[in-house]
Amino acid sequence: MQDERRETLRHRVLTVLVASGWLLAMSLTGCESMQRKFTRKPKHPAPAPTPVINFEDYTRAMTPLDRYRKHYMMFDYWNDELLQALSSTPLNPKRFARASSEALDELKTMKGLVVDAVGVRMSPFIEERSKWNDALQAGTFNPSEANLICRQLEAQSRQVRRELFWRTIEDQLKP
Repeated sequence: MQDERRETLRHRVLTVLVASGWLLAMSLTGCESMQRKFTRKPKHPAPAPTPVINFEDYTRAMTPLDRYRKHYMMFDYWNDELLQALSSTPLNPKRFARASSEALDELKTMKGLVVDAVGVRMSPFIEERSKWNDALQAGTFNPSEANLICRQLEAQSRQVRRELFWRTIEDQLKP
């Protein structure tokens, strides 16, 4: 009978040890959802961190040729956007208005980067482009005239590429 009691006691002690082992293991690993339930949350969310912004001026590092080349390429990009906007159907007034004004601004910036003799040659291009820009901004043309405008802008683009390409102008830039 004593052997039975010892066996029963040993069995109980072993059960208690195994149960306490499982309990210890569970408490060490934790149940994340239980922890989340009993964790106190702040009443107000934390403010977003403010970014640190350091502006650096890279224009001083550019040579006059690099600056002219950059604006020439930007003019070429906006001019192509304008031609695509005018040749697409249906016409998107916001798209061609923005492309027109950006191309005109780049052309004016290019004029400021060259010597006066070349600037005089650029003036007719700017005047003609200003007239087209005013018409495109106001929307005073018929959609049927878009093809005509597109052809005239293509002709002007060829002239600009021929006369104002950055390799032909590189000797006539302002320092």
